[in-house]
Order: sequence, then structure tokens, then C-alpha cells
Amino acid sequence: MRYKCVVSYDGYNYMGFQIQESEPTIELFIKQAIKKMLDIDVKIYPSGRTDRYVHAIAQVFHFDLDKDLPDSGLKRGINAFLPDDIHIMEVYHVSDDFHARFSAISKEYRYYINTGNYNPLTIRYMPNITNLDVSKMEEAIKLFVGTHNFKGFASAQIDERKDTTKTIFEAKINKLDNKLEFIFIGTGFLKYQIRRMMGILIEIGRGFETKDKILEVLEKCDPKISHKVAPGCGLYLYKVNYKDDLNG
Repeated sequence: MRYKCVVSYDGYNYMGFQIQESEPTIELFIKQAIKKMLDIDVKIYPSGRTDRYVHAIAQVFHFDLDKDLPDSGLKRGINAFLPDDIHIMEVYHVSDDFHARFSAISKEYRYYINTGNYNPLTIRYMPNITNLDVSKMEEAIKLFVGTHNFKGFASAQIDERKDTTKTIFEAKINKLDNKLEFIFIGTGFLKYQIRRMMGILIEIGRGFETKDKILEVLEKCDPKISHKVAPGCGLYLYKVNYKDDLNG
């Protein structure tokens, strides 16, 4: 039986999603919880990986079991062994041809910035950056929309064989009181891509760069010129969409 799970987590205490030796990661704690519940080791297939400090509203993963368990019971059982900052929101039986990563048709990420007074209660969840020219950022963010080679916005260590051409369907900014919400919806995103895009947007908002910098990075495909990487704590994997059933 194949099970699709939707998990939400506060990523501040973790080194990202993927297992990294003995480091605390989201995947490690999920695997340990399933092991404690069922006394078996399972292989987890995530819709993607998140970096250190990055959060998730609805990350998706799947795994297989040789037994048929009720969705609600599996959800309760796994959550019973998870720390409070990781929670399985939903569990679904899915067909054997479903794959959390390869069946996804789009992903939505959101990035938040506190533009008001410094708040120690929110600094783990959004950076505090003031005096931003939002109108310039709104003009610049539109340049990300479309199909581009985003190699210049990816990690410098990215595998050369990896396809770096991605399509962004929507990129916009919402003003929410003393907070900015950046929304990115696309076919997929490379390691560090959104944080590097945000890094340049922040520099544009601060008056240190112009929107032409985005065009330069897209043209030259060189990560060295998109060196500003926005803090991971402001980034959230918001939703993963699938063709047949966007909710389950």
C-alpha cells in the first residue's frame, strides 16, 4: 500500500528535510516515528527538499507499507512519536503510480519579511528588514515569471547534469500590515533559487541594485553574481499541487 502524507513543520531547529548523517532533520524524525509505531524501516520519498531553517505549511511525501492501515490511525500513530514542531496534517491511500515528487505539477512557496519594528517573537519566522521600496520590488519580481534558465539563482554546487530550466507561473507581493508576503508558484525550484531571488529583490528594495540585475543573472547563468541569499527562516513551502487531486 502506498501512503501520501502532508506534513507541516517549524524548520528552525532542523538542518532541512533530507537526512544528513546524525544531524537533526525532518525526514530523520519522521522515519524514527514510523519505526517506533510499526517497528519497520521505511524509505520516504518527498516532493522536494527544504533547507536549514525553512518551514513548511504543506510538504508532501509518500512511503510504502506491506499492510493496509486506516489513514486516520496512521496519522495519529505517527504524530504520537513526533516532536511538537513537526505534525502530519493528512494521510491518504494513493495508487502505486503516485509519486510525491514526480507526480507534482506545481509548487507554491511564500516568503515573509517583517518591515515594522524588530519583534523577538517572530524573528525565527521572518527576517526584520525595514525601509524597503516595495514599488521597485513589485516591478522587479515580474521578471521572474515565465520559463527561464535559473542556474544563476541556484546553489553553486548544483549537479551540472540537473535541468536548470524552470517555469514560474506567478510571482507577486502582498502587503500585510507591517509584513510583506512574496508568492512564487512554479513547476519546481532549484536549491537556493527562491532565497537567491529574494536576496536580489531585497537589494533592489534597499536601493543597492536595480531590476536589471535580475536580467543579468538570467542571461549569464552565473551564481557568483547572485551572491545574496535571503535568510531561510522567512521561507515556507506552502503547497504542492497534483493533477488528479489537488487536495488528496
